[in-house]
Amino acid sequence: MKKKIPIFYYHSIGGPEPETLALQHFIAHLDALKAQSYTTITLADLFKENYDPAKQNAVLTFDDGLLDNYENALPLLNRYGFVATFFVVPGFDKMIRWVHPGKRKWSNVQKKGYTIPFKNMQKNHRKALLDSGMEIGSHSFSHPKLHQIDPKKLGYEISDSKKYLEDELGIAIETFCYPYGGYNAAVVETVKYAGYLGATTTWPGYYNSGKSLYEANRFLIENPIFFNEVLKGNGLSVCAYLKSKILTYQRDKTKLQLL
Repeated sequence: MKKKIPIFYYHSIGGPEPETLALQHFIAHLDALKAQSYTTITLADLFKENYDPAKQNAVLTFDDGLLDNYENALPLLNRYGFVATFFVVPGFDKMIRWVHPGKRKWSNVQKKGYTIPFKNMQKNHRKALLDSGMEIGSHSFSHPKLHQIDPKKLGYEISDSKKYLEDELGIAIETFCYPYGGYNAAVVETVKYAGYLGATTTWPGYYNSGKSLYEANRFLIENPIFFNEVLKGNGLSVCAYLKSKILTYQRDKTKLQLL
């Protein structure tokens, strides 16, 4: 029987709200992976089937290229001997986003109530990730909702971000992550045309090699108990709960909480 491969995704690790995961919970996730004898692989290796199918495999991904991924997540990944894929946004390099601690929201410009800086990784941080065996993927150039922008701008967001990172790092950028999980047929075709192996969504579920590589499901989970259930292969009920949360968020535009 084919083993289920979960892809997990994170944003901030131990940083300011919103969408941050407490450091102790991230450590609990890594402990669970180790306790259940999981091997982590990069997303590119998953798409290439460059892994041992006899082992328990999982993929850890990080969206947005936040500085705390380098400061907090990387040392822990190195300590546990795990690898991960980091999706970065080159357009965030020269900007600081600001967090409103009361509203749990962030803004691209500092304004009233937005007092906590949300810093992003730079070239030297990305190179350090590569030196530690991590993968760098693209999360677009400026993080728009790709399915809602002028189709003429898709090449800039998808192809140009790939070339920018490849020129900067001297490697092939092979994987893509849809900002906000938003995509349509035109977006997928642009990702394929740009030469990516595949792309990830924000829809929960295990990786399905029989499905399009450009619609890879991922789990966004905080609670270590639910994380353990997914590792054990009991993720269907977790999926149902996560899907209901996503649909509620899309309907009511309320804050999407971590599970």
